[in-house]
Amino acid sequence: MKVLARSSEDRSGRDVPAACVHRYLVYGIVVESEFRLNSVDEVTEANAQASIRISFGSDTFRQRARGLPADSDDWIQHVVLPDGGVYMKLDGIFETLVSADGSSIVCARLGDADERSFEANLLNFALSAALTLRGEEPLHATVLDLDGVALALLGPSGTGKSTLAAGLIGQGAKLVTDDMLRLTFSHGMSFAHYGPHRLKLFDEPARRLLPRAISDGHFNVLSGKLMIEPGVTAPARHEPRPLSALFWLGNPAQPTSDEVSATRLAGMELLRVLTASAMDIRYYAPDRLARQLRFAERVARTLPVYALCYARRYGLLDRVVEQVRQVVVRR
Repeated sequence: MKVLARSSEDRSGRDVPAACVHRYLVYGIVVESEFRLNSVDEVTEANAQASIRISFGSDTFRQRARGLPADSDDWIQHVVLPDGGVYMKLDGIFETLVSADGSSIVCARLGDADERSFEANLLNFALSAALTLRGEEPLHATVLDLDGVALALLGPSGTGKSTLAAGLIGQGAKLVTDDMLRLTFSHGMSFAHYGPHRLKLFDEPARRLLPRAISDGHFNVLSGKLMIEPGVTAPARHEPRPLSALFWLGNPAQPTSDEVSATRLAGMELLRVLTASAMDIRYYAPDRLARQLRFAERVARTLPVYALCYARRYGLLDRVVEQVRQVVVRR
C-alpha cells in the first residue's frame, strides 16, 4: 500500500517533495520506507502494520552524529547513544541512526555508493541493529532450502559460507536468505525468515559455481563481492521455513586431508558459536549476555548445531554437499 508521506530529503541532502511510502516484507516483518527497495517484496495488504520505518536523514540527524567517537582500527563506526539508540557509519556508503526501541531507522547515503550497494548494506546493518534493539538475536548466516529442508550456514566473513551456498545451489538448493538470519521459535521448532533474494560471492567462486547468474551480478563496494540472484525465487516467501540444522564453518583449524566431518556442538562451545555468529557483535547492553544465554538455550532445545570441518578446496565441495545432505536427511 502507498500513502502520502511528509516532505523529506533525497540522499544527497536536498529537499524534495512529499514521496510515497512503500511497505515491504523482509525477514518476516513489515518495513516501511520513504524510498523504493528493489531486493525485497512489496506488501499489498491495506492493513499491513509496519514494525520498522526507514526515512532519510535531516540536518538534525547530521548534527547529532557530528563528533561521535570512532575507532580508527574498525571498518565501521558503531556508537551506542546516551538514549540507547545506535549510530553507524560506513564510509562511502551510508550513515544511520537507529532508535532505542528499534522502530525507526534514519539514514543518509554517503559518497558515490550506487543504489544496490547502499540498499544491500543498509538492510544488513541497520535492520540487524534494529532487531537487536528490539530484543532479538539475528545471526550472521546463509540459509538454503535443500530438497525441501532448510538449513543455515554460520560463520564470520571469509569462512566460505557463500561459496558452499553456491555449491549447494548448483546442486538444486534454493536461497532463503544471505548474510542475516532472523530466527523465531514456535511449537518447539525454529524458523528462518526470507531475506532479500541475492547472494554475495567473490568473482572466482561465482564463475566456477554459478556462471549463468553472474551476467546480471552487481559489484558490492563494501565486500568486494558480486551480488547475484541465484535461480528463481520461492513462490511463498512470506512464509517462514522450519529449520533442520545449523552448520558452523568458523573453525580456523582446517584439515589438510580430504576429510569432511560434521560434529554436533553442545554446552559452552554451542554458546560460543552462537554468540560469535551474532549480526551486531558491537552492541554491549548490560542485559544482552543474559538474553544470548536464553537464545542459545532455545536453539539447543529446538535445533542441532554442527561444526562442519573441511579443507576449503573446490574439489571437495561435492563431498561437503553430500555430508550436509546426509545430516539433514537423518533429521
